[in-house]
Amino acid sequence: LTEYIGIVNSGKEAVVFKARKGKFYRAVKVYRVATCDFKTMSKYIQGDPRFHLRKSSRRQIIHAWVEKEFRNLRRAGEVVNAPKAILRRENVLLMELVGKKGVPAPRLKDVEVDYEKFYKMIVQDMKKLYCEAELVHGDLSEYNILVKDDKPVYIDFSQSVITQHPLSKALLIRDVKNICGFFKRKGVDCDYRELYEYITGEELHPVDEEMARL
Repeated sequence: LTEYIGIVNSGKEAVVFKARKGKFYRAVKVYRVATCDFKTMSKYIQGDPRFHLRKSSRRQIIHAWVEKEFRNLRRAGEVVNAPKAILRRENVLLMELVGKKGVPAPRLKDVEVDYEKFYKMIVQDMKKLYCEAELVHGDLSEYNILVKDDKPVYIDFSQSVITQHPLSKALLIRDVKNICGFFKRKGVDCDYRELYEYITGEELHPVDEEMARL
């Protein structure tokens, strides 16, 4: 990278910087090692057969977390719009910056769109993630969906899990509730139980919802 330009987003666990290399703009996500929730991170990693933590050191957990997001981005990018993951090192993840001419794309929560059309696109993408990439986003909401060229682009795949993960069902329930909650507020007629069944092909039972709350 030739230049760091500023902060795109800053949260408790990570800071995303805008950077440049020649004419190409990048997003650099740096995890705050001092403030990350390592217990939660460990829970998401331990159930993933792609990773095997021999010991729960902070350094090992954060490195596995970054590797996990890197792999999830690559996996998701094969079926839906997501930032291209370029490389990872220790607590840093380098990605494509989603936007135009260095201006980051806005979040869904911050712009007006054709909500009926967007809901249908997001529903299709959630099914592609689940059935084709075998991935559950785990933190899907209007905050983690960008809008570029009138299409959704999905970000923040750090919490995402593969469908074989023991938390995948609970996380998918949370995702469908978040998405339906947002679009209902925008006047779209939708039901999270129907969305869950459309994605998985299975009916959502009350006991599953109760387990997801725990």
